Amino acid sequence: MDPFALVLLGGLAALILWIWLLGKYYPGSGLEQLGLRSAREITESREALDAEDLEQMLAAHNARRRARGESEVSVPDLELRVMQDVAEQQRRRDRYLADRELDQLLEATNARRRARGLPERTRAQAREEFGGGAPPPTPEMFGGGVPPPPES
Repeated sequence: MDPFALVLLGGLAALILWIWLLGKYYPGSGLEQLGLRSAREITESREALDAEDLEQMLAAHNARRRARGESEVSVPDLELRVMQDVAEQQRRRDRYLADRELDQLLEATNARRRARGLPERTRAQAREEFGGGAPPPTPEMFGGGVPPPPES
């Protein structure tokens, strides 16, 4: 084999070995040397900042409540309130989509009924026919609490 090729191959092997040993035994990580952080470190720092923000906001909110003579709010109380708000949004969304679907159904049905010379169907008739007579219970019907379970 050509001596020049041997020198090049030997130098390449030595360079690869040197880089591998440097990466294995050098303290810290390459990301630290470049001033970067891993995704896990970024996520953990964001979570810590979010928790600190929540504590600060809750402390300020409770200070205002104490000044007005109201009871303080705890994190579980706040989480419960958020879950109730999300559930209420979902109920409103479902009610809206059901009304929209009923409107589309009535539009298509009434177009066919008009074409046949029949009278149009109203919302009340459609609700009665499809079993959706009364609207679903809302928390306001029960004083903001949970509706009682259906009797069987």
